[in-house]
Amino acid sequence: MDKENKSKVRKIGLYIRVSTEEQASNPEGSIKSQEQRLRSQVLFRNQESHFGEIVGVFIDRAKSGKDTNRPELQKLLQAIKKHEITLVAVTELSRLSRSIKDFCEIWEMMRAHGCEFQSLREQFDTTTAAGEMVLYSIANIAQFERKQCSERTSANFIARAQRGLFNGGSVPFGYRMNTQNKGNLIVNEDEAKVIREAFACFLKEGCLSKTGKSLNERGYRLTRLKIGGALKPRLGYFTLGNLYYILTQRAYIGVRVFKIKGEDHTSKACWDAIVDENTFYKVQEILKKNRHKYRSHSKKRYPYILSGLTFCATCKDSLSGKSAHGNGGKIAYYEHAWATRRQAYLNKKIFHCHPQRVLAKKLEPSIWEELLKILSQPELAQSIIDEAHRIHRTENNTDETGKFRGKIKGVEEQVEALAEHLSKIPKNVSPTPIYAQMERLQNIKEQLEKELTEFTASHTHSEIPASLNDYQTYLALIKKWVSQTKSPEEQTKIVRKLIHRIEVSPGEFKVHYRVGQNDLFLPNGSKRLDFGWPGRTRTYDSRINSAELYQLSYWPRV
Repeated sequence: MDKENKSKVRKIGLYIRVSTEEQASNPEGSIKSQEQRLRSQVLFRNQESHFGEIVGVFIDRAKSGKDTNRPELQKLLQAIKKHEITLVAVTELSRLSRSIKDFCEIWEMMRAHGCEFQSLREQFDTTTAAGEMVLYSIANIAQFERKQCSERTSANFIARAQRGLFNGGSVPFGYRMNTQNKGNLIVNEDEAKVIREAFACFLKEGCLSKTGKSLNERGYRLTRLKIGGALKPRLGYFTLGNLYYILTQRAYIGVRVFKIKGEDHTSKACWDAIVDENTFYKVQEILKKNRHKYRSHSKKRYPYILSGLTFCATCKDSLSGKSAHGNGGKIAYYEHAWATRRQAYLNKKIFHCHPQRVLAKKLEPSIWEELLKILSQPELAQSIIDEAHRIHRTENNTDETGKFRGKIKGVEEQVEALAEHLSKIPKNVSPTPIYAQMERLQNIKEQLEKELTEFTASHTHSEIPASLNDYQTYLALIKKWVSQTKSPEEQTKIVRKLIHRIEVSPGEFKVHYRVGQNDLFLPNGSKRLDFGWPGRTRTYDSRINSAELYQLSYWPRV
């Protein structure tokens, strides 16, 4: 083929998307079918003339088409901008986008870069004005159908709720699904006794903390079994959060609560009440008084510029900003706030690591000093980028492995919940079905572990860190921003632009810097710098001396 004809050959990118994990995990399912249909179409067109060659296949697994927040779609769009793709092929328009606004933006970008679009189902031809008009019309219809479906579903949910029916989701503790009528709930008497005792104890003690401690000390427990759409099993004991949730649930007095256009509405529920209304509303009055009793009168709160970024290096829990009063006045620090709060009502704490308080006046200046070094020393920026590219070439695909590990953890939690349930069944009831279910879950776990091992061995990261030139340009903008501000609010914004995560352990901290191409934004946050392909946070594995007790570590994100 001569050079002129070769330049006219289309560089085809196949885009494939499925919406659910079930579709994504089926090796002979929709993903394979879509790819086969697209490849067959290209082969057929190439038999007539040299239509084009497939240079890339972009597959988004278990991703909705409602927006463009999809990693493989973003890679495809960047490839179009670089003219590495000159034709995008999909099996149907909805695979690319279900939003007319998003599709119009994508199509305008494709046209600006000389990229064509084909859809097998709709048989589009974007090389003509008529074909382009049909393309927009079909996109409008697709969005119209999606909105109609959503409106029908929402209307059905509201109609059922108005009749007092249960619409699914997490089943409140104290109830079970009615297998004969799935819109109804039935009372579980063993759990209902715990609910009634919680209300009675609160009326006696008058506050959440004393009530929670009393219930835990006397052996009252919440079963960990997941029912309905619950994402995680219960903790098994009373905490501030779950106790408050129980005491404020109107489902326990037989009232169905639902929303219409953001406003709460109620109807009489189809299930029996566990608590009488008089007791319930007495509890609400006490909770309301307690909520206003301890309101803080402080006009100025410590800024905590590392809030949301600081984690324990051992247990990975978030360290939140808190304060205490000492001889020297008010002291700000970071600690395991959620774990401490969650276990506040237990006499014996069960922390997974040694709880620690990190003084804000030591941690924050140390982090800020290291940021200034990165901004002022080009050799550090180069070392970070070089190491990030090295990591990119060698580390495993954390997105996919994370999904596998999440599935394995979910199976383990189900087995644990079944084991708890097994210990409570009466002697005259056969445990055989539970044993069979546990065996099935164990087989699923072993299969997932096998697939994880195979995937880890055969996949590496496809995401790319920023180039040194782009990163240095970004740091120059940040440096200018730093020189113009001194306020804690602006410092907080700067820290978030440069740092993804800080892991603290006794004597050191580890900083995970943002150096992925998708992490680089202008300081005002209003416009993204166009640095090419989107990437995830990348970090740098090395150690340098730092201020006071702390040692800086740039570790790869796992």
